[in-house]
Amino acid sequence: MTTKAIESATRPDVDIDALPYVDRELDDEKRIQKKETLDVLDTKRYELQGPKDENDLEGWKIAVNNTKSQLESQAGSMFNLELLQKYGANAWRVHNYQLEADLAAIKKRTEELRQKILEINRERKSEQTEAAASLSSLENKWSDLITQNLQVSIACSALENEVQELRRHKQSF
Repeated sequence: MTTKAIESATRPDVDIDALPYVDRELDDEKRIQKKETLDVLDTKRYELQGPKDENDLEGWKIAVNNTKSQLESQAGSMFNLELLQKYGANAWRVHNYQLEADLAAIKKRTEELRQKILEINRERKSEQTEAAASLSSLENKWSDLITQNLQVSIACSALENEVQELRRHKQSF
């Protein structure tokens, strides 16, 4: 990269406070106040050393066993790297294929659910439209009955008044 490209590159948006290992180091006030350095990586276990006393047979056995152990560990690491180099790309492709299949299944299920929701909404709208017509009809009937009740009530009042008038007229004779 050129210097201009490096300068113009945007920094990643990372919330440093959310990183637990940074938080542990920043909150270690004792170490900071004492101006102690961070612990360095312990490489002693990777060193191949013989015993301090060259005539110590048991020390040499331990050193040889340590060397064999490290050699096996290195061989295992090399084998894993070879496997990764040989099959890693294919495994990645298979994983991507599986993810794409999962995505397609999710999209299909989402579309099915959307269609089901649309169908339910259509049914509801149809039912509500039918109910609206029925409610309107019932409301008209109710209104007509109320009007009839009022007319009957007015007629009853008129008849009661007429009856009272007739009784008064009868008493006056």
